Amino acid sequence: MATEALRVRVEGVGAEELRGWEIARLPAGGPGRPDELVALAPEWLPVALPATAASALAAAGRWTFDDEMDFDAHDWWFRCRFAAAIPAGTERLLHFGGLATIADVWLNGVLLLHSSNMFHASEREVSAILREQNDLLIRCRALQPLFALKRPRPRWRTRLVEAQALRWFRTTLLGRMPGWSPPAAPVGPWRPIVLRGATPLAVDSADIGARLEGNTGVITVTLRVRSRAPVVRATLLAGALRAPLALRPDGDGTQLTGELRLESPAVWWPHTHGAQPRYGVRVVAETAAGEVAIDCGRVGFRSIDLLTADGDFALHVNGRLVFCRGACWTPLDVVRLSAPEAGYREALELARDAGMNMLRVGGTMVYEDDVFYELCDELGILVWQDFMLANMDYPASDDAFLTSLGTEAGQLLRRLQGRPSLAVLCGGSEVEQQAAMLGLPRDTWSGPLFSRILPELCRQLAPGVPYWPSSPSGGPLPFHANRGATHYYGVGAYLRPLEDARRAEVRFASECLAFANVPDPATVHEVLGPPDAPERYPRWKRRIPRDAGTSWDFEDVRDHYVGRLFGVDPEQLRHADMERYLALGRIATGEVMAMTFAEWRRARSTCRGALVFLFRDLWPGAGWGVIDSHGRPKAAYYYLKRVLQPVALLATDEGVNGLALHIVNETAVPLDGELRLALYRDGETQVGAGCTRVRVPAGTTAELAADTLLEGFRDITYSYRFGSPGHNLVVVTLDDAVTGRPLGETCFFPTRLPSAVESDVGLEAAMTRDEIGWVVTMRTRRFAQAVVVDVPGYRPDDNYFHLPPAGARRVRLHSIGGGDPPHGWVGALNSRARARLTLASAIV
Repeated sequence: MATEALRVRVEGVGAEELRGWEIARLPAGGPGRPDELVALAPEWLPVALPATAASALAAAGRWTFDDEMDFDAHDWWFRCRFAAAIPAGTERLLHFGGLATIADVWLNGVLLLHSSNMFHASEREVSAILREQNDLLIRCRALQPLFALKRPRPRWRTRLVEAQALRWFRTTLLGRMPGWSPPAAPVGPWRPIVLRGATPLAVDSADIGARLEGNTGVITVTLRVRSRAPVVRATLLAGALRAPLALRPDGDGTQLTGELRLESPAVWWPHTHGAQPRYGVRVVAETAAGEVAIDCGRVGFRSIDLLTADGDFALHVNGRLVFCRGACWTPLDVVRLSAPEAGYREALELARDAGMNMLRVGGTMVYEDDVFYELCDELGILVWQDFMLANMDYPASDDAFLTSLGTEAGQLLRRLQGRPSLAVLCGGSEVEQQAAMLGLPRDTWSGPLFSRILPELCRQLAPGVPYWPSSPSGGPLPFHANRGATHYYGVGAYLRPLEDARRAEVRFASECLAFANVPDPATVHEVLGPPDAPERYPRWKRRIPRDAGTSWDFEDVRDHYVGRLFGVDPEQLRHADMERYLALGRIATGEVMAMTFAEWRRARSTCRGALVFLFRDLWPGAGWGVIDSHGRPKAAYYYLKRVLQPVALLATDEGVNGLALHIVNETAVPLDGELRLALYRDGETQVGAGCTRVRVPAGTTAELAADTLLEGFRDITYSYRFGSPGHNLVVVTLDDAVTGRPLGETCFFPTRLPSAVESDVGLEAAMTRDEIGWVVTMRTRRFAQAVVVDVPGYRPDDNYFHLPPAGARRVRLHSIGGGDPPHGWVGALNSRARARLTLASAIV
């Protein structure tokens, strides 16, 4: 009987996803068997699987994010009536991808399955139970009564969740974390339920591996199969290469083992450093009844090494140090916990296009669908994978808990075997930190679960992938930034000055830079309503993330940096001009993120990587995400996109040492560029300029002083303060020395970010169409700050950028359902006038 979620697939075997489901809500502790439902006559609502109780009620118009409902306080029943034609002598398997959280399953009145772990996939042979017409029922028990059962007390209490007993239940913390997670605790069949057809051969377990041995790629396969006819021969194939597999009897089945060696295979790289070649793997088993082909997916060859000497935390891919940057991932639909492949592709392509080469699936989330990992392989995005453990004192001495977690971890690791994107396996999120921050002794911070049990499973099932016990971990205190992996919120929640990003000597920030990032006006309007509806502000405020037990939230954090960067009083501004308040907030968090990453990507930086918290919002509002819950990039996304590219131009304020310019070249070829610098006063008048040729070797970062581009002293950073500043804007550009193609641009403001608004800066815009699509061309007479291109139904490939005086920019539009031709406008943070887009020849 197969019981695992396997990556392999027997070719030619049909599978039918069951449809026609219904859901009913009953009181906790209600009927325990299907036959007891009849007398109650509950109301049944239609539901499309995979689903949760919350997604079902939302689809029926019975629930929204603003409703107060504890989904853990009710029993939820799901039923499906389906027809099945079963020819005599054939085998049918019913596969359950995941049931949240305590579930019992009956088929035609027969108890088929009991599940107590939402992360388990299970499969049952049902040929003897199936009829022409079938009733499948699932009861998901209420967790609230189970929380009250007497159990050993934890060594510490966490504020992350209200129910401390959650530590006993293998379920996600999403929907159960007050302060930043929508109130939609997942209950129900959140992964597909599939009826599989007859198969001449069943795969009970599969281990697929791919590793590099010098210049040789080695694919390893171990399958346990059962077949009606004995397996007499088996062959492993990868492209045109083939190798025989050894056969060994294994109970009522056969074990197939062997390896295939490829000389000088193409190696897989994160997209910032190279290509992503992969190799399809198949096994052909020959039986007396014929051949059976087993698709084992695609693998890639790369080496991953984690260097931690002297407190470092540095990932080397194929022997090369990679600066890992990206974000912490969230489900695309926090209520349903599933999404179509097109949604995953769109989101992950946004991450790739932003220069992100790593995403972390954190311990408060869920293990992602296979399509997520497949696309990360394809797009060259490294995955930091936590086990779903966070903040709590888990009962590691309880045998039932350990058995359940072991099955969970084994299923996950077998799904991820051979995937080149898998870069780090981590015990969980903030378990060590939680205990340490409560002042508990060091011997309570961790335990055998994280130091022995999980790492041993990883060594067995994912050899060659680094394991890290907890995020954060590694320093004298787990959250110290200058050793190991940290959650860095010095710049951010702890309101430290921007200089702290360097002073903290961050090694690797597996979380950082959490702000209540303001979304675009369309999403603001959805939550906040029109300006004349101030009563909607409490609704907006409820969706601002906060740490439980604090008197502040992350809008307060954002406001702190708005005041610091722009020199305004954000609270007063919010009361006087909400639209302006949100506009400055939009830009402030983007500027802070860009300045912080400029610090971390310097050649002399101690930092080896940083992941922003979060990639995408969980629900509409000003959440931690740099993408909103609808998939629209926020201003912070575009700021990151400009500083995370493989070729990037960055600037840092070195005080009395002037302005340092940093040219990052992660490509495999040298960079020959023309570097230009210009100083401006009053938004239009150039008061100084200079240029130089630069050559940056492949895979290096160069640093030079901006003063070397000028003939005389100009106090570029306004550090010496001899009188009034002679300029208030520095613009630096980098172009390809041969083709003139722009490679990077950065602006530096020697005092504060401009906060004044002019009547008109002379911004003009026009639309043209080329063979690819629509392009917006802009130019400005005066400095245009944080230029925004707003075209409903289209996403610009760049936005919220500064345009220097007499500067021009072309931005391509990507259709996301907009009309043709597009319509919209272009505006700037420092201008009241906006330019309406018109069809015209390109502005030159």
